[in-house]
Amino acid sequence: MTLRTKEGLRAYVDANQGNVAFLRFERGGLKQGPTSDWDIAVRDRSSGLEHCGKHFGAAWLRIPRRYVIQHFYQWGQVDLLPVFEWNGVEYLDQKSFWDGVSVSEDGLPRPALGHDAFIAWMTGLLWGGSFDSRYTEFVTLGASEDEANFRGSLEKAFGKGLAGILYDYAVEGRAVDATQLVGELRFTLMRRKAVSSPLKTFRGVARHWFCEIGFHWRTPYPWIGILGPDGSGKSSVIEGLTEKLKLSRVKMKPIHWLPQLSRTAGASSAVVTDPHARPPKSGFLSLLQLGKVVLVWWVALIRDLIHLRAKQSLVLSDRFYPDLLADPRRYRYGASVGFAKWAFKLIPRPDRVIVLHTDAETILKRKQEVAPAELERQLGAYQAIVEAWGEKAVLVDCGQELESVVEEAFETLLGALAERSR
Repeated sequence: MTLRTKEGLRAYVDANQGNVAFLRFERGGLKQGPTSDWDIAVRDRSSGLEHCGKHFGAAWLRIPRRYVIQHFYQWGQVDLLPVFEWNGVEYLDQKSFWDGVSVSEDGLPRPALGHDAFIAWMTGLLWGGSFDSRYTEFVTLGASEDEANFRGSLEKAFGKGLAGILYDYAVEGRAVDATQLVGELRFTLMRRKAVSSPLKTFRGVARHWFCEIGFHWRTPYPWIGILGPDGSGKSSVIEGLTEKLKLSRVKMKPIHWLPQLSRTAGASSAVVTDPHARPPKSGFLSLLQLGKVVLVWWVALIRDLIHLRAKQSLVLSDRFYPDLLADPRRYRYGASVGFAKWAFKLIPRPDRVIVLHTDAETILKRKQEVAPAELERQLGAYQAIVEAWGEKAVLVDCGQELESVVEEAFETLLGALAERSR
């Protein structure tokens, strides 16, 4: 059962009467597209979780944050919202929200229009410091047609002075202009709530950060590595995995070889046609190179990748650091491979490693960038990596049809997602 069918939607609503309200769902000109998600407010968190599992089954990935429980299914993403908070600070109280919920003509429970538009606006501003222009007309509609709930929510959160400025932005179709007030909005909300309900605010903030620290300690999104010689089809497999994740809305961040430490740098798009064209570096320079690899990975993990995997997406590493063990000449590495194996033990390992592998003859029919003897040696080295990494590594026969290869790799990815679900 899914929410993408009228039957599935109706069955879910009937089973959750009085406990759910659909936000921004086919209202005020908004349309539910083929890859859209569902934001559903739930009055009771436990009941919402129970019915979500009962009707839709186990999700590929479930992330139970304080302010949203994210469910990623094969057919789409369902977000359950038990509270309306920013970093644990409530910006719309539950009683006001649920007092305004009513059943629309199509039989779906929806919040008051003013509340719906207010939440759509504040979600982007408070959490992301931005505003999605798709909701401009919706915010204007909510402010104009349900002024009492819209303006009332603004005043409770930010006081009459700031609420007046925001309301004018909304009715004039200038919702995006509020991005210049993000800092003031956050400070004002925190200050007002700390004064009006200090204990509740302190508990909310503490619970929020306790939960988020836990997700950074054990990230909900996995890290997947993919290895294989030239001609094994890594790029095609990555494209196939991306396509399979599309409907679910699980995001995937691809990294080639080393993470980029520059925040403005893009992924390398260079095509290597002769990976062994240049000679290896000296032993000394090769050891410095190893030190750089270890350092870059640790800096990237601490500064970027842990937060990325805690908040946004899984990471897929194409030709990550153990690839040097299988093909040191590609990286112009001229020191001991045994020393490289030791150095790489200093870097955390991915949750799963997919190694694309088949016979040399099949690969040579696709690409002939290295000599047959060298390719045989590389295939043996990749096989050794699988054996050394044990259960973390999966050998996939890339000599099959591409669809079968992608499916096997995808099953490995799903296993890593399931392990990360809480």
